[in-house]
Amino acid sequence: MAKQTINPNSILFLYEGETEGEFYKKLFERYIPERVIRLNTGNLQGVYGLNDKVKSKIKTYLLNDKFKDCNQIHVFIAIDREAERHEPSQLQLQDLEKEFIGKRSRIKKIHPLIATKDLEAWFFHDLEGIYRYLEVPQAQRKMDAFPNKDKCDNRKLSALFHRYGKHYQKGRRAAGFIDSLDMELIYSQVPELQTAFTAMNELVKKPETAKK
Repeated sequence: MAKQTINPNSILFLYEGETEGEFYKKLFERYIPERVIRLNTGNLQGVYGLNDKVKSKIKTYLLNDKFKDCNQIHVFIAIDREAERHEPSQLQLQDLEKEFIGKRSRIKKIHPLIATKDLEAWFFHDLEGIYRYLEVPQAQRKMDAFPNKDKCDNRKLSALFHRYGKHYQKGRRAAGFIDSLDMELIYSQVPELQTAFTAMNELVKKPETAKK
């Protein structure tokens, strides 16, 4: 009789705030098959003290008895750059790798997933979806208003919301708005997302079987 084995890989996905949590949940549902890899998430609640919070989340995960059999852990850290593309993010990747990755470490790799300038900039790839959510009349929808997405950010999104009588606050829940966005379109336009989710899917191996 064949016995199904568990995928030896697992993912710890850390994200910056509530908006990110809702956004990435949608992407997981679309691009990561269910129940073929252990996927756990953690809210970093902002980038203040970022690296200390990342270390704390990883240590807590490693010490949790529920995950003690996770021996090939890949950590993904999804945050905003909060700066121009040529500037470094606040994530101290080398420091994290030095502390957590070694020959006997259960952490196998740490993957940064950095949005420039922030996650909200990516939303502008689906400007039609933003206008639709804001119920902007067709005649007022300027589809060429934001040609350089790297220059967009949460402030521009908030201003656009305000112009049409709605409120957007960085880091807060935005499920109704996120639901209105075309995730496939955004994904197709953001190389950083494609790189991260390709790496995750490479960890998703078909369950192997072994005879008793």
